[in-house]
Amino acid sequence: MTSTSDRITPSISRFFPSVCVLAGALLWPTTGAAQVVNSCELGTYDSALRTNIDGPAGSSRLELRGTNGQPIEIRCGEVQLIAQEIDYLLPEERLIARGQVVFQQTGTRIAAIRGEFDVKTRTGFFEQASGTLQLTNREIDRTLFGAQEPEAIFSAARIEKTGPQTYRLTNAIFTACVQPSRRWEMTASRMTFTVDKYAILRNAVLQVKDVPLLYLPVFYYPIQEGGRATGFLMPSYGTSSYRGFSLSNAFFLALGRSQDATIYHDWFPARGQGLGADYRYVAGPSSRGDARVYVIRERAQRDTEGTVTSLARQSFEVKGNIAQALPGGIRFQARADYFTDATAQQLYQVDLAAFARRSRYFAANASGSWGRLRASAQAERTDVFYGTTASSYRYQPRISVSVSEAPIARTSISIGGSYDIQNMVRYVDVDRPETRTGVLRTDGSVTVRAPLALGSALTLNGSLSIRRTGWDQSRDPVSGAFLKAPLTRNLIEGRFRIRGPVFTRVFDTPGSGFAERFKHVIEPSVTIQKKSAFERFDEVVQFDGVDTIVGGVTQVTYGISNSLLAKVRQGDAPAMVREILNVEVNQTYYTDARAASYDLQYQSSYGGLYYYATPPGNFSPVRGTISVTPSPALAGQVGIEYDTQFGAVRSYRASANVTRPTLDFSVNWSKRQLIPGLVGYDNPLSADHFIGGSTRLKKREGGASLAYSIYYDVLRERLLQQRLTGFYNAQCCGIAIDYAVTNLGHLGLPNDRRFSMSLTLAGIGSFTNLLGVFGDNDNRR
Repeated sequence: MTSTSDRITPSISRFFPSVCVLAGALLWPTTGAAQVVNSCELGTYDSALRTNIDGPAGSSRLELRGTNGQPIEIRCGEVQLIAQEIDYLLPEERLIARGQVVFQQTGTRIAAIRGEFDVKTRTGFFEQASGTLQLTNREIDRTLFGAQEPEAIFSAARIEKTGPQTYRLTNAIFTACVQPSRRWEMTASRMTFTVDKYAILRNAVLQVKDVPLLYLPVFYYPIQEGGRATGFLMPSYGTSSYRGFSLSNAFFLALGRSQDATIYHDWFPARGQGLGADYRYVAGPSSRGDARVYVIRERAQRDTEGTVTSLARQSFEVKGNIAQALPGGIRFQARADYFTDATAQQLYQVDLAAFARRSRYFAANASGSWGRLRASAQAERTDVFYGTTASSYRYQPRISVSVSEAPIARTSISIGGSYDIQNMVRYVDVDRPETRTGVLRTDGSVTVRAPLALGSALTLNGSLSIRRTGWDQSRDPVSGAFLKAPLTRNLIEGRFRIRGPVFTRVFDTPGSGFAERFKHVIEPSVTIQKKSAFERFDEVVQFDGVDTIVGGVTQVTYGISNSLLAKVRQGDAPAMVREILNVEVNQTYYTDARAASYDLQYQSSYGGLYYYATPPGNFSPVRGTISVTPSPALAGQVGIEYDTQFGAVRSYRASANVTRPTLDFSVNWSKRQLIPGLVGYDNPLSADHFIGGSTRLKKREGGASLAYSIYYDVLRERLLQQRLTGFYNAQCCGIAIDYAVTNLGHLGLPNDRRFSMSLTLAGIGSFTNLLGVFGDNDNRR
């Protein structure tokens, strides 16, 4: 039989911890230092402190009540709980709070009528609650929040804390508008979020000014600290007189700190759809890349009578750039801009440059340097469109080895050399294999260079090159037919460049508001090139500038340069010298008139990869250029090429640009003259005259921008394109627009009017689809 003392002892041992705690609590002062109970710290306060023992053994309760309107405060680690009344169930380590309850944890704040919190598991719930969630994304656009800190606001009938950093809300309202008058909010039957990661809303309805606009079964909102988070981007809407209505969506994948991907979908109900993806990575300071793939699938089009007006078709586009450092000091680079259907690209692209694009290419290159030795291997394909057909020019591959120039012994004379092997292929029409032409070419040279200074105002640089070039086939000089007969060319080239005498004059202008000193420099120059004879020029298979070297010619280039330099002081910074004006004029004389057709120094002398624009002549055009840079924010340039044989200007070009914190402005003008009798310039179809300009107004602190661009064909009196783009961010949301009018009917393309619009919600990125709407894609994700 158990004695009374035996029965009492277990009860005492069971009550002993609580009794000790209560005894200590009864001895606490009502003011003074904070006290600690079961790892929770009670703040200093004036209050009535009551302790009760009721219910089963061990169910001790510490009752804290605020007085004089002062709340109770308890801190358990990083968690802070404030309320008018708090009951602390000691054995269960559970807090029950009532009256103006405030729960705070890093990045989260919740206010409620009533709440419970488990100190051990860091879980609990709050009723009739609301709160804020800090948006710690470092890359977030703060212009969407005005002067407020980036936060998300939520409220719910019940908020459950289900883990250290996770919460679940029932009948929730969510918004990133911290202003009293909310522009948008999302309502959801259930919401879960993880601090510094994401929020997921189910059965969500987007409301703008209390008007329901969009229902989403699931809505993902990133609140990730790292700056990028996986999720859907804001869609954009558009309309086009050719494509009809369009809806563009994108899903962003954050694959880590150094790589990401985006999947795009464009829906054109009247035409078809587009699907694309891009990928970006950064593997190191010199290793990075990006790649984009886009596919357009068009349905067959029928008129009102059911007759097929255009067949179904599919086209794709690939773009990319890769730069990768490899072991052994080797660097790999690749680039691509390739499409299968030029017409499809022109019909769907928004940027006018895409309409004028006539070439596509693939290229890859691996190179390395080891001391003076450099080696590279390259493969390249370039296709140029002429109407609906395309010619192709390819390196398959090109291998180069070179030794950089270095002084011989301790002299000022240097020597260097190079050797190239190229397998070149050309198709007159890529769709007709029989138009293929291929040649294997080797090209090696050794150059000796000797600089010589004749005083401070006159310098002379001389070089002598020995060059040997070989082709594995040639062509008939009469018929132009290709022959399986090798051809070798040996050339010796001497080059001498004389600069000076240099004339200078300095003007001191200490009282000038622009510069304290100006310096005018006049520098004439003469370059003489002499090549040894080569009588079989017409038998060379011509692909590029190496094949078009004319032997036995003496070439003299002469010119003069005028420069105006200014010593400008800006604020308290030291004065800096910069060139504010430069005027250059030069011309070349050839002893062999054929050389004028192949001189790449002059824009109008060389017509492209496969044809030459000008007839032979002993003189090149006179080329003049004027460059003006009065300040870092303002620059302009004018260029002209004048034909002395015909006494007419071949071409003009001019450009100017202004860059300011609130304004970007640029204008471009070009004109190619019609010159009767001058081959390449006597066809009215080859003449052109264009002017284009763009301006962009922007807020200094960001958050708003408006841009306008125009391109006009002056010769044909045709407005090619007008485009207006802009965006505005204010109070947790923003809007972006893109409106373009394109008139390219003379190219066989339908005239088009396109309008696109995208809404932005604070914390959610917008995007540019791969068709160029809204401009730069990299800055909108």
